[in-house]
Order: sequence, then C-alpha cells, then structure tokens
Amino acid sequence: MDQALEQITDFTVSVRPETVPDNVIEHVTGIFVDSIACAMAARDCPGALAAAKIPALPRGDGGTVIGSSAVATLDMAAFWNTSMIRYLDYNDTFTGGHPSDIIGALIAVAGAHRLAGRGFLSGIAISYEVFHRISLRHRSYRKDHGAIVDYLSIDQGFAVAIATAAGIAHMLDYDRAKTRTAVSLSATNGLPLRASRAGELSHYKGVATAASTRQAVFACQLAEYGLTGPSDPFEGRHGFIEVMEGKAGSMNLEPFGEWAVLRSGLKYFPATANSQIGVWAALKLREGLDLEKVSEIVLHTSRFLRHESGSEPAKWAPTTRETADHSLPYIVAVALLDGGVTLSSYTEEMLSSPKVRGLMKKIKVEVDEKIESEWPGTIQIRATAKMADGSMNEVQASDPKGTYRNPMNREDIKIKFRQLVEPVLASRTDSVFDSAWNIVASDDCQKVFDQLVVE
Repeated sequence: MDQALEQITDFTVSVRPETVPDNVIEHVTGIFVDSIACAMAARDCPGALAAAKIPALPRGDGGTVIGSSAVATLDMAAFWNTSMIRYLDYNDTFTGGHPSDIIGALIAVAGAHRLAGRGFLSGIAISYEVFHRISLRHRSYRKDHGAIVDYLSIDQGFAVAIATAAGIAHMLDYDRAKTRTAVSLSATNGLPLRASRAGELSHYKGVATAASTRQAVFACQLAEYGLTGPSDPFEGRHGFIEVMEGKAGSMNLEPFGEWAVLRSGLKYFPATANSQIGVWAALKLREGLDLEKVSEIVLHTSRFLRHESGSEPAKWAPTTRETADHSLPYIVAVALLDGGVTLSSYTEEMLSSPKVRGLMKKIKVEVDEKIESEWPGTIQIRATAKMADGSMNEVQASDPKGTYRNPMNREDIKIKFRQLVEPVLASRTDSVFDSAWNIVASDDCQKVFDQLVVE
C-alpha cells in the first residue's frame, strides 16, 4: 500500500469547510487577495496572451478567468490564471515554492461550480497542507561535503500538481476513490524539470507551474468520469522514490494535523523569495553610504541563497525580467541605487543601466557558515561594503517583511493590492478589495470574481 497516497487522500476527504479553523481561513484569505492582485497586474503576460489565443471548446460554460469574461476550458482557465498569478514573481512563498500558483486552478473550478466562499478558501488550505508535505520530501535538504544534496532537478510543479488535485477534490466533495485517483494521476504525470528556472530564464519559467495546474485539472476530470490511476505512484515500483533514489521506499510524509499553511509568507517586494532579504539588507546598508566610494560589496548568506540567486554568471548580466528578479546582485544593486525595488525596476532601461551594471560588478555573494547553520530557521544576509579608503560598513538583516515571523497584515496587503490593481480597476479598487477579503461570507464566489472583470 502506498502510505503517502493514503495519507493525502484521507486528509483531503476528512476535512470539511466548517471544521477549518477561523485563523486558517483568515490567513488563506490574505493569500487569495494577494494572489488576485498579482494576477490583475499581469493580465498581459506572455502566458495569458498565449492562453487567450487558444480556442475554447464551444460547449457549456468554461472555467473562470481572473479579470476577464473570456470563456476557456477548465484546464486552460487554470493555466491562464496561474500564468498571471506567477508572472511578476510577486506572489507568496512557502516550503521551497509558491503554492499560490495553485489558486489559479481553484478559482477556475470554484467559479465554474459557483461554490461558496468558505468552501473555496478551505480548498486553498487543503492544497497548502499537501504542497508543504510533498515539498518537504521532494526538496529534502542535506549538507554533504559543503554542497546541497537534494532533488533540485525536479521543479516545484510536482508538488503544485498534486496539491491542486487535492484542493479540487476537496472543493468538489469527491469520494475517496475519486480523490485517490486524482492525486495519483497528478503525481504520476507531474515530474517537471527545474531546467525551467536555470540559466537565462525564458517565458516558460513564468508558466511552468501553470502547466502543472492544467495537468491537475485534467487529472481531476479523468477521475470524475471513472478513469482509474496507478496504485502506488509515490512509494511503489517505478514510483517517485524509486525514480529519485534508485530504490522503492517510504515518502515519510510529515503527518497531517498542525496547519502548516500558517507558516506561509507573502512578498513585500516584486522579486524572488530568496532575494527579499537582499533588498532589506541593501536598504540598511545604503543609509549614509556614498556609493561612488564603494570598492566592493560582499553579501554573506546561506548556501541555498547563493546557489539559487548568486552563483550563475547570468545573474550578473540579466537581460530579461525573469532573470533579473531571480538575481541577488541585481536586486541589491537596484535597492542601493533607488531605495527599493518596484515593478519599474525591470524595464529595459533599468536592465541595461550602466549604473546598475557597474554596481553589480562590485558585488560578491559568499556563504557564511554561521548563517548557513541557522538557515532555514532564520533568513539572513550580512552585507559588507568596503570603501576606497579601506574602511568598512557592515549591516545584518534577517526575517524580511512578509515571512511568518514578520508577517504582512491586512493593511500591508491592501497597500500592495492598490499598487497592483488600481491601474486596472481605478476607483473600484477599494470596494473590490473589501469584497474579496470577505469572500468567506459569500454563497457564490463567482460573484466576487465577477467584480474583477474589466472588459
């Protein structure tokens, strides 16, 4: 018996919307509102433009598309929504990924079925719990001989697909057999390569998890109509563990019980989660600093942060926003020069700016063993600026705004919502925010989604 598959299935079918604690519902409400803000600001992203050109099947009502009255199939609506949520890299962060990518698919399905708001929010909560546990296993970090040894070749879309299927199964009240099949099919066909986010990043980086959510919706549809799935996708012969470790074995999933979603975070700045701490360190370092007299800046941090955002040559010469928002040297240089990072930090003019490029050349990223020993419990950077006269300026920053130890509250999220949504909804922005924040009380969540439509 595949214990991991049984654990996920048991949890998904046992939780009822009314039994999800109110503090969990409040937390996922903030994630939902943050996610639709990210989507509304990226309505013209490459993934959305491509999805809009793919014809919908001419039958029935399709899935809900954020901010649009377009008719799309359920799986394409999931892809479309997720592309928008993900594009700006401004959405949430949790256990090695961005589970709010899942929300695009849940919106597509919940809107099409006109589900109650609490049921939709509990679907998000279920998804996050599954995502967290799969991510812990598939990205099980160990430090051997000074190197990270884990499943870095497999992208977060693996966990996204499985968690999306669980969330949909919960929202639509699948029985145990259908839930088990939906999760199994999503796992069996959900091993995307992390090549999507290596080197000079392409448009696909922004839609990789969108492809995973689309696949999960299709898996759920197959399960609904009676297709059966593999019995042991995780722990059996040729299952996930055997593929990754050479021998079948247990996933050893963290038991369900404590609501891990409460430890998820949001992004205060539009940059990869790994680089958020770099912005805060730069803001502290720039106080009273004469950048013209800086000869070198060293960012001392964890091995993971260096590996992900400060180890490849492309990170010192970004030519696309997809690479720039994953580049610690770029993020830090912009923050030092401009006092922050905004969506306008990724224009072609900024990417080619001689000032930014010149400052980046002075930046080094090194592993600090003390910081490494405290990661991931504490996210830190110690930034040192060496001046032309030999003097040194040093600051330390930890736990950036938006992490669960330093969370963004409703007002923080509202400010971000206004920044992202007001250019689209103008005077309706605040009323839409209030409606979205109160979706838990809605008997039909599509009524809330309808308020986002702009054409």
